[in-house]
Formats: sequence, C-alpha cells, structure tokens
Amino acid sequence: MTEIPIDEIALVPTASTSHNNTGREGVQVVVRQGDCASRRKHLLTKIRRFPFCYILVLALGILLLLSILSCILYETYRNGTLNFEHELVEHNIDDREYHMKIVNEVNSNQKSTWKAKYNRFASRSQENNSEDLGEVSKLLTKKQNLSDEALLQDTKEHLESLIKAPLNLPKSFDSRLQWPKCATIHEAPNQGGCGSCWSVSAASTMSDRLCIATNGSVQEQLSAQDLTSCCHNCGGCQGTHWAHSSFVYWKEHGIVTGGDYGSWEGCRPYEMPPNCGSPCSSSTYTKKRTPSCSQTCQSLYGKSYYDDLFKSRKAYWIWAERGGSEMTPIIHETIHSILKSESGTDIIKREIFLNGPILACFTLYEDFQHYDSGIYKPNRLKSKELYGHCAKLIGWGEEAGVQYWTYMNTWGRNWGEYGFFRIDQSEVPEEAVAGLL
Repeated sequence: MTEIPIDEIALVPTASTSHNNTGREGVQVVVRQGDCASRRKHLLTKIRRFPFCYILVLALGILLLLSILSCILYETYRNGTLNFEHELVEHNIDDREYHMKIVNEVNSNQKSTWKAKYNRFASRSQENNSEDLGEVSKLLTKKQNLSDEALLQDTKEHLESLIKAPLNLPKSFDSRLQWPKCATIHEAPNQGGCGSCWSVSAASTMSDRLCIATNGSVQEQLSAQDLTSCCHNCGGCQGTHWAHSSFVYWKEHGIVTGGDYGSWEGCRPYEMPPNCGSPCSSSTYTKKRTPSCSQTCQSLYGKSYYDDLFKSRKAYWIWAERGGSEMTPIIHETIHSILKSESGTDIIKREIFLNGPILACFTLYEDFQHYDSGIYKPNRLKSKELYGHCAKLIGWGEEAGVQYWTYMNTWGRNWGEYGFFRIDQSEVPEEAVAGLL
C-alpha cells in the first residue's frame, strides 16, 4: 500500500461528533486534503454558476415573451384599431316595415321553397352614383383594349377538354362531402365592410383547389387581403365587374397565404373587420377604402412575401351570359361555339365534379338578404335588384323535386344555412370562372 504523506491527510467525520447509540464516537475517514479542497471548490463553483444560468435563462424567456406580446399588440392595433369603424346602419321605422313586408310575403306563400327571417342589416335598392359608373367604365375600357388571348387565357383549351371528359354526373354533389379533409371548403368567411365578395370567394375557391390538387397535403388559406389590395384590375372594395381577373392575377402574379380577420394566420390576414352587419349596408360597399398593396408579411409570420406566393397554371371562363363579359363579345362567342348544345348548367357541374368549387357571380335581389333556409328563388315581379354579387359554388342537389345549387356566401356563419345557401338550379350564374394548379 502506498503511504500518504502526513501533510495531505485530513480526518473527515462520517456522522455527528456526538456519541451514537453505541456510546462511541462516529468513525472518521482518512482522505487526501487535496480531495477535500477540490470538492469544496467544485461545490462553490456549482453554487456560483447555478443562479447566473437560472437568471440568464429566465431573462431570455421574459424577453422572448415580451417580443411576442409586442408583435401581437402591434398586429392587433394595425389590423383592428386603425381600420375598425362602427358602421352599423340599422333600420328606421319605415325601413323595418318595408323589409318586414318582404319577409311576410315570402313566408305566407304556400308555394315558396324557402323561408325568410328578418335581417335588420338589409338594404333597399338604390341607383348607382356617377362615381361608381365612372370606375366601372374605366375598368371595362381596359378590358376592351386587351387581346383575345389575354381575355380568354386558357378558356378554349380547358372547355374543349371538359366537354370530352367521359362523365356520368350524379343527381347530387357536395364538395364538402367529396373532399372532407380540405378545411377551407367547410368555412364561411365574412367580407366585412368591403365590397370584396369577389376576392373573398375567389381566395376561398383557390384555397380549396390547392388542397384538392395536392390530395389534402397543402392546407393553406390563400389571402383575400392580398387579392383585394394588389389586383388593381380587379375592383377592390367597390366590387368587381370582371370575375375572371382574380384568376388571371393568381396565374400571373401569385397570391400569398392569409387567414380571416383577427386570426394572425398566414402572410397577409384579412384586415376589414366584420363590424357592420351581415351583410353591411350597400352604401358601405361604394366607399373608396381598398387597402394599399403591401408586399410584406405580417410580423408574426416566418416567411417572406415572395417565398409565400402560390401560383396557378391556368385561368379560364366556364360560363358567361351577362355581367362585364357582355362588353367583350369574344368571350360569349367562344364559350358558346365550344359548348354548342351543352348547357351552362351541365358545363358548370362538370367543372365542379372534376376540379372543385368555382367562383360564380349573379345579380342579387332585396329579398335574398332575408334568406334563412330552403331553396331560394327570387321573385322578380316584387323584389328589386340590389347589386351584383359573387359567391363560391360548391355543388348541387334536389329536394322535394326541386333542383338547386349549393353556395358558400361571404356574410359569415350567422347568415343563411350557417353561411351557405341553396338556390333554384334555373338560376344559372351570369359568370363562372376558375383556375387550375
């Protein structure tokens, strides 16, 4: 055994120096003094390090939390406070009586296929002002100056392939049942105080088709905010008179992601608050309030604007009977020359069955605002035209011998059949458009 020098020996008691229950003192162990010093030094170092590391981690955690909170507060202020305007326009006595009469006439009609419920936000029909007509004229003049190729895009090629596809169309079809895993098909957004029915419906249609084309692997919600603000040839918050433009923009420029108002989801979430009714007063939609085109993602998002863009391969007309397309005969002529005896109803069904929901536009009547349930059919003899409207057409069906279309509307979940509506199938859309990835 190696001897330990006397100056390196230390006696370390293993227990208290007091007597144990045997009456003897605790045993003392011989260890090196260097080992004792080393252990004490290590213990002191550990004690010194622990509070510093703990405080450092805690401080970094607090800083991270504060930075997240500051981003949330900033986005809340930018997307909410700055744009939040209390614009609820409710009925006076005359307006209430006027609209209650419409509701009562629908519900008292034994032959009616739908039920009405008084909507305190409903508007009366009113003539467009000259400023609106001027904007429409400018937009349509631009379209008239485009070449046939620019106006039609992929319409001819797509419709020809659609006609040739061997199909046995079912009696009923619902995109929500056909593609149940695509979340956006089931949603019913609210356009808020902006005449953006066209962009909200188009962005929803694009999101559905992105999901369908990828077999559900891409579940992104494309940004209605980006489309509304950046597609300068589309129409903005004052509505559109050229439904096809939104899909041409998707093809040529791309659209980033963006969730509903207040969601902070995606690159550019929707910024118009749903604070003025369902729907808002028609006077709200005539105001010039289209947001500026910002090609920057919100601060909580982890991608750049250009890295987040999604583009389609094709943009095309499916059907065009009225609307802005009337100003350019080539669209109507091309579609009808391809379809020949094929009806608008059949070609629309073929498109939805094969490729998913489409954007469809039509004229609204005053009574539509009070829709609650059932299969809507406008009473053109009694109800007045209100304005043009676009929605997402997702399928068709039949109930009690009445054939219908199924649509997603853009007035939120509290309107209609949880944000959706059915309309008589004889009401073929004036314009129907879509695109493919």
